[in-house]
Parts: sequence; structure tokens; C-alpha cells
Amino acid sequence: MKHLLIALFVTCMTGAALADDTSITFKQRQASTPMNITSVNLTPTSGTISAEGSMGEYGRVYLTYILTPDANGKGGLVMGEGRGALKDGTLALGSGAGSYYRNGTKFVMHVLFRINDGTQNLDKIVFDAANRTLTHDVYIAK
Repeated sequence: MKHLLIALFVTCMTGAALADDTSITFKQRQASTPMNITSVNLTPTSGTISAEGSMGEYGRVYLTYILTPDANGKGGLVMGEGRGALKDGTLALGSGAGSYYRNGTKFVMHVLFRINDGTQNLDKIVFDAANRTLTHDVYIAK
């Protein structure tokens, strides 16, 4: 009888835990954007990638990512700065932080950006060093 009560209790708790939806989903704010890489600068302790491109609601965008690798070189931290020149003459400013991992010559960055209008984005940036390409995907966080 004791085992039956324990099994019933565990079953009820498992069902309650599964019913708690704690997943996070993000809606894409705009289409994936290929960016033009304007420079790549390396130091013994970090690397900086700068890029520009037309980015949907942010207009003409200029971005800089500073990557600081972990000791194993397979990933690390990334800081991002961005400016978007809009057609109405205003300037969108954004900054963020996140992490990256490296898969061969591809660097995949995930950065949580805060924009000066109060919006927040989770950005996925893929830099392919071998092909000199960079794509930027923007997902709504707020």
C-alpha cells in the first residue's frame, strides 16, 4: 500500500511538472540579414568583427562584435554594439552581451541586445571565417 501511495504521488507531481510550460519561444523580428564584413582585427586575447548592412526596421546598420575566447578556443564571450541609421533621420542604438561557440571556421554568437527604444532582441549571428560571410537573425525578446 505504501508503494502504491508513493507511485500515485510521483505520478501526480510528474503531471504537474509537465503541465508547467517553462519553455521560451522567440518570434523573428525581421528576415535574416546577410551583412558585409568591413573588418576583422585580432589580438592575442580577443577578436573584433565589424559589419554593415540594411536591416529591416533598423535601417542601415553598423555592428561591432568583440569575441573573447575561453581557454580551449572553442567558444567564449561576445560583446556587441550596433547603430541603425533610419530614413527618418533618427539613430537606433543597441548594445548587448552573450556567448559564442566555434564549429570549425564558423562562429555562432547569441547576443541579448537592448535597443534605445526599450525593445530587446535575442540575436543569432553566424560568422564564417573561411567564406567571409556573416548573417544576422533578430528575435523578439521584448
